[in-house]
Amino acid sequence: MDELERRLHGLAQEDGAWLVRVRRDLHRHPEPAWAEYRTAALAAQTLEECGFAVRVGEEALLPQARPRRLSPDSVRGEQARAAGQGTAARWLERMPDGLTGLWGDLRLGAPADADGGDDDEGPLIAFRFDMDANAGIRECREADHAPAAEGFASCRDDAMHACGHDGHVAIGLGLARLLAAMRPELEARFRGRIRLIFQPAEEEGEGAPGMVAAGAVDGVSRLFGLHLSMQAGDSGTLVCGTTHFLATTNFEVFFDGRAAHAGLAPQEGRNALLAACTACTALLGIARHGEGASRINVGEMRGGEAPNAIPAHAWFRGETRGENSDINGFMMAEVRRMVQGAARMHGCTARLLCQSYCPGASSHPELTALVGRVAEEMGGFTRILPSAEFRASEDCCWFMNKVEEDGGQAVYLQLGADRPSGHHTPRFTFDESVLPRGVELLARLALASLARHEG
Repeated sequence: MDELERRLHGLAQEDGAWLVRVRRDLHRHPEPAWAEYRTAALAAQTLEECGFAVRVGEEALLPQARPRRLSPDSVRGEQARAAGQGTAARWLERMPDGLTGLWGDLRLGAPADADGGDDDEGPLIAFRFDMDANAGIRECREADHAPAAEGFASCRDDAMHACGHDGHVAIGLGLARLLAAMRPELEARFRGRIRLIFQPAEEEGEGAPGMVAAGAVDGVSRLFGLHLSMQAGDSGTLVCGTTHFLATTNFEVFFDGRAAHAGLAPQEGRNALLAACTACTALLGIARHGEGASRINVGEMRGGEAPNAIPAHAWFRGETRGENSDINGFMMAEVRRMVQGAARMHGCTARLLCQSYCPGASSHPELTALVGRVAEEMGGFTRILPSAEFRASEDCCWFMNKVEEDGGQAVYLQLGADRPSGHHTPRFTFDESVLPRGVELLARLALASLARHEG
């Protein structure tokens, strides 16, 4: 380990207590999709203090490329909540209408002047971190749940960090602090830019398209995505590259029928809730595709007005997934066909809206191999797995595909962390001792990518 690596390791370890404080603060104050005001402001403020050039609001997320937006009342409510929790007004003003995405660039080395004949500013290396909490999950309050026992369980009943994004943000901000502390040494050895991207609305698969459209990964030569635990499982394990992300579509369906008295004149009604239930049953029976993995789920349903009234309206929301875009397209075509058939069966009408879409992707083999080499040299891992098939979806794929379409490389690694319960459950939490390890690994990957260009 050379002097630069020793200093890097020391800084990551010294920041361990700070990383835990930040993670717990974020866990205590979860914010769901398009409401990440407090989280994004903390990220922007930290990046600015670390010398990064920060882009927020419409500079970082193109509004018209966003699949969904919160209602004006919801935006005002979430902004007021963030302000009440200490978020500075200057950041709230720069993130109107739920535009909570941001990124920051740290430039290393001044570009050579024109007389030198070299205007190469070096590579652009990017790291992506998701910020949103899980909506609709009430965190466990029992004494054997660590966040509850130690006083940092969610302060909300309608959202919690049940997927580790609080840890992702803490790692990203820890990386910013480490790079800033080492900037003089890095300036002496490297030329290029390091970009830290903080993305909203991953859980709904909605946040990445608008940031890609705003140029978040334009010119990026290497992109690193990260997730805690997942298939890496226990602390000490690392998955170097994730493959087989599934393409997915989130959709919602609105059924309209005709109200009637359920006792006096049921024959006059057209039961929208019955149509929705028929459609739901049919969707879960869609034949799976023989050429690759396919999924279907209906996760939320509402309908009806009273027990003695034929329901005139119903609604449900679900998702499809496929091994690739074609298979996911097959699933959505079947959804449309069965929804319309169920509506006609019960004399109702149905309107289907595609809420968001995310493509599939796989990590680049060369960059996956680099992660493995760097992790081996770093040490501290008990098990290093070359790759794992994800068989789920992640809107980091938007970033990954864009980078590779433009000739760059992208990888998505999984950092193991012990957890007492699965992701997206009320008891989810993770081993915080892995946070410094994550910061150090990403910093080493940044340096390795810059060094490759210098060579």
